[in-house]
Amino acid sequence: MFGLGPVEICVIGAIAVMIYGKRLPEVGRSVGKGIGELKRSMQSITKEVDISAAMRGDLPAAVSQRPARRDDDNASASPRFDPPT
Repeated sequence: MFGLGPVEICVIGAIAVMIYGKRLPEVGRSVGKGIGELKRSMQSITKEVDISAAMRGDLPAAVSQRPARRDDDNASASPRFDPPT
């Protein structure tokens, strides 16, 4: 990742400990939350661009006809079983 070896990562970690000390876990959490928020924003922007391109007809037929992603992806697509009465 980024061409960093183990020595460079240790040096960066040592510098982080010297700068932030006891607040390092808090700083790590906030950086992680920021990265997560950035990823969600990028997905939202990508989705909006795909939708607008599909509406204008700029996308190939295979891409524009793919099913929309649902928020409840964990839901089963199979029919529900109703026991006999």
